[in-house]
Amino acid sequence: MAASTTVLDELSEHLQEVDQDPTTELDADLLERCELLTNTPEYRAQIWKETRPLFLQVAALLPKLQQDPSRLTHFILKLAEPYRFEDIKDVEFEIGLDLQAIPFHSLILTLLEKATTSGTNAQALANRPAVMLAIVRLWLCTQDAGVASQAENLLTSLLEISKNEPVSMDGKSTLHTYGTGPMWRRLFSDRDISSLYYHYTSLKQLTSPPLPLLSMRDKTISQARLLSWLPRVAAMDWNAVVSAYGLDVEREVGIKEGQGLLHYASLKMVDTQDDMLMHMTLIQFYSVLITRSKATPHLSHYNSSLALDFLKEEGIHKGLVDFHTSENPSIDHSFLSSRTAQYISDYAIHYPENFENSEEMPVIRNYVHRNIRKCEASDLNIIASVPRSTLIPRRASGPAWDDCVIADMPITRTNQDALKTLATVFRGPPKEEITFPQTETIGSDSKRTQTEATYARLLTALFYSKKPTMFADITTHMETIAMQENALAALTLISALINSSWSTEVPPDVPSNDLTYARLNAFPKSGIDVILDPSISGGILPSLLKPATTFSSLVGGRGDPENAAYVVATAKFEVLKSLGRKLEEEGGRQDVLAMVRRRVGEGVWGESGTVGSRIGTLEM
Repeated sequence: MAASTTVLDELSEHLQEVDQDPTTELDADLLERCELLTNTPEYRAQIWKETRPLFLQVAALLPKLQQDPSRLTHFILKLAEPYRFEDIKDVEFEIGLDLQAIPFHSLILTLLEKATTSGTNAQALANRPAVMLAIVRLWLCTQDAGVASQAENLLTSLLEISKNEPVSMDGKSTLHTYGTGPMWRRLFSDRDISSLYYHYTSLKQLTSPPLPLLSMRDKTISQARLLSWLPRVAAMDWNAVVSAYGLDVEREVGIKEGQGLLHYASLKMVDTQDDMLMHMTLIQFYSVLITRSKATPHLSHYNSSLALDFLKEEGIHKGLVDFHTSENPSIDHSFLSSRTAQYISDYAIHYPENFENSEEMPVIRNYVHRNIRKCEASDLNIIASVPRSTLIPRRASGPAWDDCVIADMPITRTNQDALKTLATVFRGPPKEEITFPQTETIGSDSKRTQTEATYARLLTALFYSKKPTMFADITTHMETIAMQENALAALTLISALINSSWSTEVPPDVPSNDLTYARLNAFPKSGIDVILDPSISGGILPSLLKPATTFSSLVGGRGDPENAAYVVATAKFEVLKSLGRKLEEEGGRQDVLAMVRRRVGEGVWGESGTVGSRIGTLEM
């Protein structure tokens, strides 16, 4: 033990020399030997408890150091690794958080992360307003994206650990909630700190701006950082981001009385007219907000959230839908449509009942139907996200089967996105995982799952009735290796059918005398039955069973076609194995199962994979 601590004593003496004579270079060999000590079990078990004076000595020296501090900062992290926050709480963190102290930013933030281990530590840090202000300033103003991300995560973690006191009701403690803990009060009720969220992001000329004075470009970077953080905070406590805190700057930036930081960020902060990049970031922020902050506004079942209600009340939700579905799109549409489509997709996935009953639903459906033949990825993403029942319009007499959105989707001349969209629609809802205790989530219930499973089967049957050559086209795509993306997407579609989760329940809104439904209901009851029925799927099963295709004349120097052949062959082999597993699960069809097992036993290429299936290519 004494021998171990000797090297640390030697370092302490060396650092005194450096402190007294700044021209003295740091002893790299000595620092390395000390680092090796910090990795030993003896250090982690006992020695570290005696190193606090050395830690404080290094911390005091770092701001005065006149040479590259990287070796010393790396050492102090190793030295302090076993420390608790109470061991380092006396450090003057604000010095290392100064914007000019660039070499020390990550070091200080890493040390401060020790305060996230308990509410007591977070409270101790919250009681140091100068440190918290310095963290917020560094987060919004640093030029280093990595440091900004580290600061954002630190602020979020401090809020997560700073919980309200539990409230006891009927003798039982409720779950901890957020919003009034010490760190929450510091970051939102401290006027000096909360005003920074506005000063460093507003493009307006505000009175009494704090240093540093940011350029317009730097303010947009700060805006993006604020937009990244707010949904994380809103998910913990909605009131914190929508409440006013009586700041003069709140009025200066243009938000109304009673409105808070979320109103500012959503409505006033970004220049959507002249800053396309920030406009895209803002729309993405809306998507993240409704997917991450899903607290419901009512105790009873209500397929919405405080975040979605907020966007609807402020006109943002309707504005996004109207922009995306405009019949006369502006030039901005080509830049923003992928983001607005993602917002609509997130809305439909996370709030399916709300989507079904909304005024926007038929508008969105009509829009994607008008553009279905273009097979644009953004619109296909919407189709894959909406409840399957909404893909079929409703008339007074029942479902308008002939006007189904996907009925007009091309299958012969198509692209990978269209094939993958069909795979998503036809597969049906994902099987629910069994969890204990069971939890209820917004928009997730057995009735909806049943409806989705029913319409997955009906939509497959309807598409097949409209496109009788559907499986012949899919087989062609699977075997056209030159179009690798389409081949892989076609295999994804077949895999989706094999593993589909379908239901034969009668939808509640289908009249008993619906002849189209009666015809569609004669379709096989499961996807695997479709694949095994040659009168429907045609050459799908033979294509899966035959040896894989490769290109012999291009092996050796030009590997791309051979590589494409291998990628497709491997994907087809995985689909075949999936078919085998499904047949084993369901039992029966031993003849088909035997063929599948035999082919799987031959490997990716198959027995003839080195002879008959190697197709020579024309020399150009």
